[in-house]
Amino acid sequence: MSTLQTVEMVLLAGCLLVALWLVLLWLRRRALAAHGPVCPSAVRLPGSPRWRLGLLRLSPHELDWFSVGGVTTHPTISWGRDGLDISTPGEEDVSIPGLPGAVCVRLTLAEQPLADLALEAKFYPAVRSWLESAPPGHNVNVT
Repeated sequence: MSTLQTVEMVLLAGCLLVALWLVLLWLRRRALAAHGPVCPSAVRLPGSPRWRLGLLRLSPHELDWFSVGGVTTHPTISWGRDGLDISTPGEEDVSIPGLPGAVCVRLTLAEQPLADLALEAKFYPAVRSWLESAPPGHNVNVT
């Protein structure tokens, strides 16, 4: 086999791997969206200056965050709905590649900061109303 044929085979294998990776990410996104609304977001944990891009899912009892590049369908970070508080969007401009027009909110639990969350401004009302509404099955026997 000539050197040119070897290079072509290596390039073909690389293209196939990239295509497979994109299909896996697409299938993962579909699987995540099957269990609740999903929106693009970024998270910054306390003490870290770095924003991590990912997907935010509103589950019935948790707010789940998934890393954008992973292949697992288990959340990277999960916050329970009970006692969780989301601040109003801050005045600071957040510039995150892949997240245009992002607003920054702080997640707290019993006045303890959990993380900073950046999401597109159009998704903030949905997350806020999800938090303020009652979870499924909560107080179903109220008379």
